[in-house]
Amino acid sequence: MVYSDIHLPLPGFIALDWTLMTVALIPILLRLSLRRRHIGPHLLSTNLSDSFVIMAWLSGIVLISINAWKNSLRERYIHAPPSSLYYMVPRDQAAHLLYVSWISLFFIYISLWCSKAAFLAFYYSLFSLQGKRTRIVLWCASVFTFSTFILHMCLIAFWCTPISNNWNIDGHLCSAVHSISSVTVSTFANIATDLVILSIPISTLIGMRLGKTELTGLVFVFLMGSVSIVAALVRFITLKLVEHAPRAEITHTIDVWALVEIVSSLLAVCLPSLRTFVRHHRPTPKEVSRSDSASSRSDSETPRPPPHTVQSAGELELKRTATETLDELGYEGEGEDERGKGVEGFEVV
Repeated sequence: MVYSDIHLPLPGFIALDWTLMTVALIPILLRLSLRRRHIGPHLLSTNLSDSFVIMAWLSGIVLISINAWKNSLRERYIHAPPSSLYYMVPRDQAAHLLYVSWISLFFIYISLWCSKAAFLAFYYSLFSLQGKRTRIVLWCASVFTFSTFILHMCLIAFWCTPISNNWNIDGHLCSAVHSISSVTVSTFANIATDLVILSIPISTLIGMRLGKTELTGLVFVFLMGSVSIVAALVRFITLKLVEHAPRAEITHTIDVWALVEIVSSLLAVCLPSLRTFVRHHRPTPKEVSRSDSASSRSDSETPRPPPHTVQSAGELELKRTATETLDELGYEGEGEDERGKGVEGFEVV
């Protein structure tokens, strides 16, 4: 079986790249807007999660900007004789194009691992309240994720020796993304990292009071996160199919599936915020009824103050953060009292 590269006009690839990254930007902006609506400071883990999401998107923008430059350059020579071209450009420009392509590989994995880090920081803002054991699991997952990130950086930088072989068109052209051995290590390290991250909530969510609607939403988010696993497998299969083909030109396949993996990871991180945004802008019948009831009260009626409970500033901040994170996950309790029940299982330490 012989695999051929994705066939699409070069301007079409540019439009596809920018469209996908624009789609990924929408839930990011909604996520950040919801963060600003919460009064008071956020925990460091919450701020880190937002920062990693922004870094992931910006790295993706750098990637598609490089891809746009490459495709625009190739478009100039689309009618040139194929024998005069190397990687769809004249030979005197091919080395520079391959060098820039090698640089762009770093931004693929920087973006992917920033999304993974955003997931971990998001989980820490919620599940770290359940005790020391859960925090140890989160730290182990973080160390493993950082290790696989360093592994990918080293694969790209040092798989070919000397490094100039990545763009040497006169000698032995080498590339980590075209070597099936390197791709195998990269793919399974990538998948293992995703599985570790996606498995964290399984045990911790068992003790939380989430209804069927909330659990369904969480499962959907996890499925979105697993799309990156599918994308990584598709890239691996296509590279395996052209393993023995000389100078196989599958750069568009690599670029497209890398971007699909990046966008799906960003959407998975930000989807809870999108659901919360829709819920906050759609008044429920109970809210309407509560508003009508409040307007019919007498002005002279004085509401009873809630019972006073002594809590430390740390406990209040931890409960507020747990409530806020549950709210982002889509917990639909009836007001503060009901949402407070969702954090009863947390241990304040």
